[in-house]
Amino acid sequence: MKGKKAQSAVEVSVLIFLIAVAMVGYIILLPQEDRAELLGESTVGGSSSSDGSSGTTLLSESPGKVSSTKSTTQIRSLEPIRLYSTTKSTSKSLASSLSVSRNILQNNYKTINFDIENLEAIEGLELLFLISESKGEMTVTLNEEIVYEGKLTSNELPLELPLDALQAEDNELKLSTNLAWNIFSPNFYLLQDIQLLQDYTVADISATRTLSIEDPSEVNTAVLNYFITCNTDENGILTISLNSREIFSDRIFCNYLNERELSIDEDYLQTSNTLKFEITEGDYNIEELDVSIKSKNKDYPRFTFDIDSDLYNEILAGDKDVYLKMSFDDAISEKSGTILIQEYSFNFDTESNSYEKKISSYIDDGANTITLEPTADYEIDNLKVYVK
Repeated sequence: MKGKKAQSAVEVSVLIFLIAVAMVGYIILLPQEDRAELLGESTVGGSSSSDGSSGTTLLSESPGKVSSTKSTTQIRSLEPIRLYSTTKSTSKSLASSLSVSRNILQNNYKTINFDIENLEAIEGLELLFLISESKGEMTVTLNEEIVYEGKLTSNELPLELPLDALQAEDNELKLSTNLAWNIFSPNFYLLQDIQLLQDYTVADISATRTLSIEDPSEVNTAVLNYFITCNTDENGILTISLNSREIFSDRIFCNYLNERELSIDEDYLQTSNTLKFEITEGDYNIEELDVSIKSKNKDYPRFTFDIDSDLYNEILAGDKDVYLKMSFDDAISEKSGTILIQEYSFNFDTESNSYEKKISSYIDDGANTITLEPTADYEIDNLKVYVK
């Protein structure tokens, strides 16, 4: 009798073992999703999981602190600039006519006094007149410095006057002839339309523009944009400095002009900034002038999750619903913002430690994107999308 009971117990144990092996094999051969659902396990790589109380989880993230500021590029437009350093010519009438003559009895020389405005800007000075009649040689002096001495004809005109002999006021120009020993035939010059020709520099070779930056440490990139055109054919050198530190210097080639982009070292930036533009020569317009500034702030938080076709059909049929739930670190402060799901959006505003909304009508078949745009700074412990 004992032997039979022992044999029966062994048979039962073998049967139980075979059933257990069959169950394990069945579970192993199940698809991953079905196996996870049977065992109550979460899956890796974007597959859903179940927490038993709130349905199947499609997305679970911990965004942490979110900010109301988004990374943006600010464009600071600046006033256009004209820089020039050119030479202009003017004429000044000294006399309509005069005559100079000399013999042993009389020296009929002439003096003309004149002033010079902006002496430092003078680049050239010449004396021009018409010679109606002449005999002998002429001497021209400027402030007692000899300018010309000899027989003067139209070929030698105009006479170049020495700039180092000039003074700002009361310059004396003296015209005379050499001595003629014949008392009845003096040496003489009859002159008409006596003019002073002046070449002088007209210049405005530097200009500054200012811009302010609230927090230079938050600047990620800064780019200076401008367009330069030439009003003359001179190829001067353009130098640009920021806060007294040179950031560009090169010759301007008027035949190859286009829009320029100049990267600015963000370490040069301050709260108040001065851009200085300076040329050596030429005449230029600097237009379409602006500074593009991009901050280091992060973009708004964005999350993605997938909906397979079977689940999407169940959602469309109303058999299942999709929910968005956010958990916050406190139940006192205001938490508000806009949530975008694909092209749809809705606002939320709560002081609670959680916020939940059904989002079934916003869901797409396949990939879905959620973007959070906070209107205040706060901390999100968990953002979850689930199905139930």
